Amino acid sequence: MRMRTVSLTLDYLTIEQLIELIDEPNRSICHAILKDNRQLFEQARGSTHNHQTWDGGYIDHVTDGMNYTRHLYAFDEAFGRPLPFTMSDALLVFFLHDLEKPWRILVDAEGRASNREGLATKAEFKQFREDKLEAYGLKLTPYQLNGFTYVEGEINDYTSKRRVMNELASFCHKVDNWCARGWYDYPKADGDEWTGASRVRTV
Repeated sequence: MRMRTVSLTLDYLTIEQLIELIDEPNRSICHAILKDNRQLFEQARGSTHNHQTWDGGYIDHVTDGMNYTRHLYAFDEAFGRPLPFTMSDALLVFFLHDLEKPWRILVDAEGRASNREGLATKAEFKQFREDKLEAYGLKLTPYQLNGFTYVEGEINDYTSKRRVMNELASFCHKVDNWCARGWYDYPKADGDEWTGASRVRTV
């Protein structure tokens, strides 16, 4: 069996352009989330210690990961094996997967990052994200919710008796793991090797 030809244009889109690739009604809701919280997103760090740890690293991580999602989906699809989820599903999950971080991560006067009290456990992260989605009226399908829940892996829900993560969760986990552990310091502030990629400039 021959693999289909993969078109490697490798263009790098803005977060607004990437949201445009998400199906309605979630597209409009994601635009609203970005618009309402843009200033906060551009100030928040991507994590407390491990990846995109600069101011603005949160939106940089999400944008970089969504770009990687788009191209990796096209690559995986080219093999001809069925993907039981759409690119829109994957982009949606990645856009939302760390939604608590701009509210969770605090930075003190010395530049040290820590988690806000009451928002420090995986269960609290999950509840905060789900509350945000409810506030915006964004309803995930059961399949999308599995992807959203297990982007970071099965963790304490792992069992050898059944598969916990579905295919969407596995794909988004693949993207997030590489962006957080492989490309943890990307996009670069200047001279990124991926043409068009750059960090959000914070004031």
